[in-house]
Amino acid sequence: MQEVEIATGRLAGIPGEGVTEFRGVPFAAPATGRNRFRAPQPPESWTGLYRAEQYAPAAPQERNPLMGIEQRDSDCLALNLWVPEGEGPFPVMLWFHGGGYLSGSPSQLLYNGARLAKQQRVVVINAAYRLGFQGYGWLAGLAPELESEGNLGLRDQVAALEWVRDNIAAFGGDPEQVTIFGESAGGFSVATLLATPAARPLFHRAICQSGAGDMVLAPEEAERVSALVVDALPGPGSNAERLLAATDGELIRAQRAALKQVVRRGLRGTTPQFAMVFMPVVDGDFLPDVPVDAIARGCARGRPLLAGACRDEWNLFQYAPPFNGGASLERLRALGEDELEKRFRRALPEHWQPALELYRASVTPDPRRGILDIFCAMESDRLFRMPTQRLLQAHSGAGGTAWGFQFTHEIDAFGVPLGACHVVDVPLVFDMVDSPVGQLFTGGGEPAAALARQVSDVWGAFARGEAPQWPDWSRSAQVQCFGPEIHCEPLFSAQSEQLWREIIPPSGGQ
Repeated sequence: MQEVEIATGRLAGIPGEGVTEFRGVPFAAPATGRNRFRAPQPPESWTGLYRAEQYAPAAPQERNPLMGIEQRDSDCLALNLWVPEGEGPFPVMLWFHGGGYLSGSPSQLLYNGARLAKQQRVVVINAAYRLGFQGYGWLAGLAPELESEGNLGLRDQVAALEWVRDNIAAFGGDPEQVTIFGESAGGFSVATLLATPAARPLFHRAICQSGAGDMVLAPEEAERVSALVVDALPGPGSNAERLLAATDGELIRAQRAALKQVVRRGLRGTTPQFAMVFMPVVDGDFLPDVPVDAIARGCARGRPLLAGACRDEWNLFQYAPPFNGGASLERLRALGEDELEKRFRRALPEHWQPALELYRASVTPDPRRGILDIFCAMESDRLFRMPTQRLLQAHSGAGGTAWGFQFTHEIDAFGVPLGACHVVDVPLVFDMVDSPVGQLFTGGGEPAAALARQVSDVWGAFARGEAPQWPDWSRSAQVQCFGPEIHCEPLFSAQSEQLWREIIPPSGGQ
């Protein structure tokens, strides 16, 4: 069993085939008591040998057996590491999980880093961060006596990066070759960290999967959302007293009071955000500006970027029963033009009519799914694909080097043809296509395995400082497609770009 000495003590990992795994290594003190509402505090030292054999609990969240998450607790600020055999120093890849800033865990099977670490000769690290109200609530005006600093989930991510800087050499990792990567909320996090001054000295490359640089709120809106949670807490006393007395379960139940709100994603009114109401706050200090705008001004110019999305992102949330509230495919196929127009009006209140006309003309619904394919195509673009293009444009336009990608590997899952939907990319990156959850999201078999080898090779090479083997954004404005055919193409037609230019304007005068 491999033993390592780090700043907080000696620990032992679990030897595996070509890698040693270290589970549940604390990178900050438990986020309990008053620490629940404070920036992450330094981890506590231990005496003797710490056996890193158990995963830490997930951050407090709603119970979700589908994700394989059972244990949940505020004492969650830990990371898991997979270290390849041999002599380092090895490049480091630090992963932030998805889950809409409301759910997820670094210990989900889908994120197992053993194969990526072994095959690519990199140290893979998965880090936790606080979620929902506990991670992104805004309490400065609601409970000032708590001295909460806000953006706690983002601060947790910076603390994980600081831990890597201070300790990774003991594992054979190179603190001068750190790549951050993540998907969905993890991808949003990567883009946000690119614009977070405290984070930028701590990493050197970034991979943003199904992410965006505009998933942020203004302080006053974050406070409005947080007030609904505080008002829903049980018990007597001041806001601060009830917050300190609340259990994790009571906080999660109170959080439900805010989830039906609509917020101004990216500090603009053209793309209202539903349900996902907890996200980083542009506070003018820790996070000075909307990330994509700061990136367009060159704040991350020296950090190469890989950014991309899945072609049919929203199909997962529209058609897969675990993610769509249990609506059956038969019921969804029965919906007609009135429902389609209603959804466009809600998602794009200022531009719904030209958007509906364009998508109705350009999308041919799959008869196995129905007319909502038109809405899914637009929603995939609104939430993921166009923000990805804006991120690539901003970074490249500021003199940074950026490469784009798109996953086109199609699947049938949950009894539904889902196309190249959200999460398809994750088991391909981690080469987990033969695990049960990997088979679910890729279909398994040799085609998926071959694609996984290609994708993980690109990700590993990028972490080692090698450029992808397709033109960067400044030369082509095209993305590499990973699917049945490997080729480059634009993300959007000229007509689509013209429509979206008014809805999600490019940053930096692009």
